[in-house]
Amino acid sequence: MERDGVIEGYRLEVNGAALGRTVRAVVDVSLGPGDVDEFEARLAQRDEVTFAAYVTGTADYSINVACEGAAGLDAFVRWLRAEAGVASTETKLLLRVVGEDAQHLPPTS
Repeated sequence: MERDGVIEGYRLEVNGAALGRTVRAVVDVSLGPGDVDEFEARLAQRDEVTFAAYVTGTADYSINVACEGAAGLDAFVRWLRAEAGVASTETKLLLRVVGEDAQHLPPTS
């Protein structure tokens, strides 16, 4: 099945809370003028990012993050605005994850 492309890869699950990443959030961002490829490359280098998608709607990207407390989330959002070319953000804290997609997010503490 690997040779036929049915199995595309394997996944490692990390307990984010065990690493001190106790705050999970979804950050929707709208970009200012700038290079989208550069934004994506910079975003891919951030340890806090667990998932990011280019989306339709009012935001350009929806980014799932796992941060070291509120201070870590604050630092990430400040980085987005100051250094990553983001014009605006809307942040939603994850209180509980339910459903099949729950397996793709870091577990709660």
